[in-house]
This record gives sequence, C-alpha cells and structure tokens, in this order.
Amino acid sequence: MIIDGHTDVLWALTRENRKFSEESDIGHVDLHRLRKGRVFAAFFAVFPARSDFDIYRGVDQWFSLIEDQDNSILQVKTVEDINKCKMNDKIGAVLHFEGSGGIDSEFLTLKNYYRLGLRSIGLSWSNVNRFATGVTFNMLSGESFEQERGLTDTGKELVKELNNLGIIADVSHLNEKSFWDVIDQTSKPIIASHSNVYAICNHPRNLKDEQIRAIAETNGTIGLNFCVSFLSDNKKKDQIQLEDLKKHVDYIVELVGIDHISFGSDYDGATVPDVVKDVSYYPVLVDYLETNGYNKEDLQKIESQNFLRVMKEVWK
Repeated sequence: MIIDGHTDVLWALTRENRKFSEESDIGHVDLHRLRKGRVFAAFFAVFPARSDFDIYRGVDQWFSLIEDQDNSILQVKTVEDINKCKMNDKIGAVLHFEGSGGIDSEFLTLKNYYRLGLRSIGLSWSNVNRFATGVTFNMLSGESFEQERGLTDTGKELVKELNNLGIIADVSHLNEKSFWDVIDQTSKPIIASHSNVYAICNHPRNLKDEQIRAIAETNGTIGLNFCVSFLSDNKKKDQIQLEDLKKHVDYIVELVGIDHISFGSDYDGATVPDVVKDVSYYPVLVDYLETNGYNKEDLQKIESQNFLRVMKEVWK
C-alpha cells in the first residue's frame, strides 16, 4: 500500500477537462488508476501557489474534489485518518501547497489554511517570493538561474511557524542557500517530496550528497521523482528503464539508509517514463525492486512507512 508524496492531479484535472472519478487514458492519476496502483494516499498539490489568488483557486478546486462522493476521497489531516482510509476503502488526500507566495507575512492565512487541512508546504516553487528562493530555470531551455538569496528573515520565521503548527516543510524546489537555511531553522523532520540524486543526474532540482545527508539527519524522507529529466541526463521517456529509477533508490539507501527514501512521483506534473507511464504502474516498479534486492520490510518503508513516520513526528 503506497503513499505518493507529490501529485499535480488538481491542476491536471482542470487543464485536461477530465473527472477524477472516471478512468482515463489522459494524464496520470484518477480514482481507478490509483486503486490499480495500490496507492491508498497521496499528497495533492495546489499548483502553482505563487499568489493569494493561486491558492484561493486551488483550495476551491481541492474542496470540489474531496466533497464529490463519486471520488471516494477522504481528506487526511491526522495519521489516524490514514487508518480510516484503509477501513473505509477511500483514497487518502493530503492538502499540499507547491509554493508559499500567497501566504501573508503575519501567517494569518497559514493558520487558517491549517484549519482547513493544509499539512505540507513547499516554501517556494521555481520562483522567488517573500520567504525563499526556488531553483528558477527557463522552462524551454532547462537552463538554471540559481540565485544566492536564501530564506529571508520572515522565511526563517515561517519554518518555525510550520514546526509549531504541525505542517511538513518541503524543500524540493528550493535553491541550495534556502535549503540550508531551512536545515538551520527546523526542529522537525523535513521532506524533499519529489527530488532525485544529483550525482546520478545533475539537474539543478536534484539533491547533492550533503543535502541528502541533512534531510536524513532531520529524520525526514525523499520522494523519488519519476520526471524523465530528473532521472537521466540524456535518456528519453521511451529509453528509461526501471533500473534507472532503482539507481536513485540504491544511491540514497547506500548513502543514508532505507529509512529516508519514499515515492513522490510528480504524476500529472511532469513527463514520465513509459515504464511507469501512470499511477497504475506502481506495482511494476515495486515488483522490480523486490526482485532486485529489496525485501518486504524495505518495501514497506519505501511505499509508506517512511512518510508515515514523518507525519507522526510533525503533525499534531
């Protein structure tokens, strides 16, 4: 049973004009494909969350999704809600903001979004806001425009407020300076919800060894991203094999252990390999890992236990 740490299905459903409750061959995620993939919970990103309007619109889409009974979704606010999903045969949905640009500097909106169920937030998307600097890059060329600016003073206070409220801090889109500022400020585990290994694929969104170690030291976890450009420097989606995904898993496990690797597919937000072409293909990847060196206990940690540990330590 799998927890996916990052999907952009909210954005995709609107963009592609399709229904979550109906199985589709468009996009990557819907109710039926989640069930086929043995995914019982996922982080649903409000994307982009660059402005207050972005968040207003995304939260409205979120509630439209979870309030529709046909979707069989249960909003996850506590670890106990995860158990309710299993008992009631529902898909668990964690509200995540991919960016914090729409949060005010006094954190009043943050507190209210927490009351509405926000349980995970990325401090920046691929942009600069009042709190942090993301890895900004040209979407057409892929060229990175890394900046030296890290967390602002207000951004450092934001990390402390996330810890205080019980919201998971996600560092996946942060530049290195902002990343290390988060490490300095946090007292709780953090996640990189959808990032891979820089030593294998030198995309600026991937994590260097020191960053992987730092996340592990917080007792956090890293969600394996299925995005083609984060998996390989030169392979196309029809060339990438399951072994290419496993290389990133192996590297993190060898560097910091099995307790700090999870799944964060980026489904519905990225171009993914044909071998994991939508969320229903998770069993193919899991079976491959089991056949090639990972035992049942290892796989339970990768599939869900590592994320559950972070939830238990951060959420209140």
